[in-house]
Amino acid sequence: MREYRIPPSRITRVSELIRSPGKKAKASITIARGLLDATDDVAGEAGRSALVERAVRHYLHHLVRRARHERELALLNAHAAQLNREAGRAVADQVELEAV
Repeated sequence: MREYRIPPSRITRVSELIRSPGKKAKASITIARGLLDATDDVAGEAGRSALVERAVRHYLHHLVRRARHERELALLNAHAAQLNREAGRAVADQVELEAV
């Protein structure tokens, strides 16, 4: 199964789109019969569309969180040496407390 990723340049746009309710639009999808039957069983009276919409929104939110985490990790890694030097200087500048 393909692993989907959100390009860094699209994180903000996707995040905004999944938060805004917007107008409903018809969509036609093809999925496995068993998955469709399970969707109908779980959705009940709320309806298949509501369950699918919620699942897609949840998954896209997960992708946004992962993309942000990856972007922040890349920034930290890019500046790790400098951050470690600064932390080392800060620790060296701390005064040791005498034992009472």
